[in-house]
Amino acid sequence: MTQDPETAQESGGIADPGGPLGAGALSALVEAGLEAAVGTLDRQTDFRRSPQGVADVSIILKGRVDGAARTALGTVFEAWPAVESARLSKNRLTLRFTDATLKRIADGLALHPRDPLRLAGTASGRRIVVDYLDPNANKALHVGHLRNIALGGALAALWRARGAEVACQSVVCDIGRNIAEALAGVSAAGGLSALKGSGPVDRIVGRLYGDIAGAVVTEEGGADADAPIARELTLHGDAADATLAAWRAGDPATLALWRDMIDLVLRDQAATLARLGQRHDIFLRESDAVGPALALADRLIDVGLARREDDGVVILETGRDDYPRCPLTRSDGFATEHLRALVLWLEAAAAGPLPDRLLHVMGEEWLTSTEIRIDALTALGAGPFFERYRMLPHQLVRLDGSTMKSSAGNTLLIDDLLDALATALPAALAALTEEARGQAVAAVALTPFLIAEAGVALEIDLATLTDPARNPGFDLAALALAPSAGPAAPLGAAPLGDAGRFALLQGERLRRVLIQASERDDPVAPARFLARLAQARRDGEIGPEADAVLQPQVRAAMIACGLLPGLQA
Repeated sequence: MTQDPETAQESGGIADPGGPLGAGALSALVEAGLEAAVGTLDRQTDFRRSPQGVADVSIILKGRVDGAARTALGTVFEAWPAVESARLSKNRLTLRFTDATLKRIADGLALHPRDPLRLAGTASGRRIVVDYLDPNANKALHVGHLRNIALGGALAALWRARGAEVACQSVVCDIGRNIAEALAGVSAAGGLSALKGSGPVDRIVGRLYGDIAGAVVTEEGGADADAPIARELTLHGDAADATLAAWRAGDPATLALWRDMIDLVLRDQAATLARLGQRHDIFLRESDAVGPALALADRLIDVGLARREDDGVVILETGRDDYPRCPLTRSDGFATEHLRALVLWLEAAAAGPLPDRLLHVMGEEWLTSTEIRIDALTALGAGPFFERYRMLPHQLVRLDGSTMKSSAGNTLLIDDLLDALATALPAALAALTEEARGQAVAAVALTPFLIAEAGVALEIDLATLTDPARNPGFDLAALALAPSAGPAAPLGAAPLGDAGRFALLQGERLRRVLIQASERDDPVAPARFLARLAQARRDGEIGPEADAVLQPQVRAAMIACGLLPGLQA
């Protein structure tokens, strides 16, 4: 790295225009001063991390800082009226700003109530697609889905807050062995009339699906009832196989019942998502892939990527040790989920125009099959599309120490969790309007799933999720939505003391963390940052007098992380 202190001194220091300082402006001025003093010398700049201490900014200079550079740093920052003191110790420069500078930051917040972190416009013109959830249309959504929803929704919200054009996409499994099992269960229970009983349809269908899938497990000696891809490779000769055969043959009654069941389940799933402030813009339905599937299988055979065995099964030769033979069809020619996915993603790649980035949030168990799919489709010419495609895997969610299985009934449905949280709200949140209470419940539900390390299995239980002392979502919701517990300083006046300084300067840190999170596909980092802020406020490290400046920044960051549905900053 180079540094040119003579040029820095001649530059006249920092061109500070004065006036209000919106989020990001102070960082830009500090960086301009560093550029003037030490050029491109590698450095790490961080704004105040704690209410304690004197320094508002700490800069670690990563390299040799000679005498001329030290002189330049002193000249530039001591001449800047915004700085009360500048101290250089070895390779660490610390700055403390004047009270007048803090007032300028508060004025900047007051000027931009709808975008206090000044995120809008930082990603304008970019087109982002986020694929997440990818549900089976045969059951209600449970908290195993909630981890995927929290991550996908946060990524979409981050880019949306920055002004990008964002589309949320979901691949819907609406046909296959698991759907046929649900449809057979509904038919045996009386058809459409069975779906008009008490309770949401997605729950009714889920119970009937579990009855059929559970019977297969019993008959086959413990096969995994929640592994429909494995189960659909075998012809069982049961009611589900007969139902799927009728669907493939175009039987009018079967098709009519299937359409009704799928539409009603997806309607109820959408209602659950709406409680979390989530919705999708693009749906890729696996049933649409069944028609073109065999032609794609033949194409893969023609180019030497797949082969048809004597029993009629088409196998994709992957060349991988962990999954060398990927089955694309059953012996009766029905496309497996692998082949259906190949069709849908090949069509998506050809649809154009290509997004700038396509993020696919998925359970880690889908990584291998997805990598196989990418390799096959790239060989068919879809390489440019997958150059923009990023897999974002996460580990599973374990409830009460065990893996959730819908067929076994040991699941916690998202709607049940939301209902339980609504009754667990502390008084300050329970006193909010109905709309605000719903927003608080969504924030409390999503937070523990968003702050968890994605690469580690998440252990949960209902008691922990509904306990304000153990679920940090309660603190975040209170900080963003609940009225201040004490007198707050006016927004245009800088709060006194280091706690007030800390609150004011968090806009610089939050803005940077949120932008980095979107660019790095990592929504966990800002969520954890927010949780720490909320804890500091709860524990009294930040007093209520700072709420007027802290609350709008935290609220804006929570919206940018998808944690506050339906709110403007």
